[in-house]
Amino acid sequence: MRKGLLGIAGLAAVAILAGGRPGRAAQDPHWLGISGEEWRQWSPEARRAYLAGFLAGGAVGEALNVGPADSAAMVGRLDSPRRAGFRFPYAPQVYEARVQDYFWWEDHRPVPLWYALWEVNNDLKRMTRQDGQ
Repeated sequence: MRKGLLGIAGLAAVAILAGGRPGRAAQDPHWLGISGEEWRQWSPEARRAYLAGFLAGGAVGEALNVGPADSAAMVGRLDSPRRAGFRFPYAPQVYEARVQDYFWWEDHRPVPLWYALWEVNNDLKRMTRQDGQ
């Protein structure tokens, strides 16, 4: 009886996974392949969530590049660049507005989102340097 229930549960799991995964996988591009087309379809909440994750991942990546990490060292490193400046130093709302403007142009829409963020970030840094001079 137990083997029969496990077999049914296993078949049900396979059917659910086989039915749900392939279609979903075709709809969900890899994060490196997300372009302006997908960006424009996202809700503002989804955009902010993506940007917050992108910025947090970038900050942790920068902190890890410094050397071996234990929890105290990571806290110190993540606090230190906040004072010194991250590679992507602006708030998610700043990037959201600028990327939205970037993807307003139809010829920019096929561009990957990561590239748009990089380009927007460089433009912001250039403007900041010019304002400070």
